Amino acid sequence: MANLPVPVWATNYAPGQYDTAASMNTIGNNGTFLTNPPLFVGTQSTVQSVPNSSWTALAIDTTQTDLYGGHSNTTNSSRYTAQVTGWYTVCGAAAYVPNSSGFRTARIQVNGAAIPGAETYGPNNTTAESVIITPTRDVYLVAGDYVEVAGWQNSGGALNTSVGGETRCALFARYSHA
Repeated sequence: MANLPVPVWATNYAPGQYDTAASMNTIGNNGTFLTNPPLFVGTQSTVQSVPNSSWTALAIDTTQTDLYGGHSNTTNSSRYTAQVTGWYTVCGAAAYVPNSSGFRTARIQVNGAAIPGAETYGPNNTTAESVIITPTRDVYLVAGDYVEVAGWQNSGGALNTSVGGETRCALFARYSHA
């Protein structure tokens, strides 16, 4: 399923008002929304260079699930844009290639701004990829707001993200409630 209709909640019906095809479609769309709320799962398939000591939004260029069409793999690919206003449960991951210097971080951002309490630090790893998972957070998004995962590292130079096997950057967003 993709690009499901965004619900339009019905207003109060007046006494004697009859059901019409349009009102029944509204009820149907709302039922679809309740059983299939907005959900996005995306990962990174192309290596990205993360500059030293600079927060960088991580490109998410492969979509596994996007029920309401809030993500593009080519335009602003770091972003999931809310199609429906409400609370979203969000989590992300930043994956880095092996490197022996500095530390690695990942955080959730809304409209490019950090969310307090949505950042995690991790050590470097000299022999295997470092994967830093953000805390899972509920964030309030107005339709048109976007959420993204960003990475930061201080190895002393640019450091690539990892896209090997199951080790890769990712973003998850699920509508929780109004």
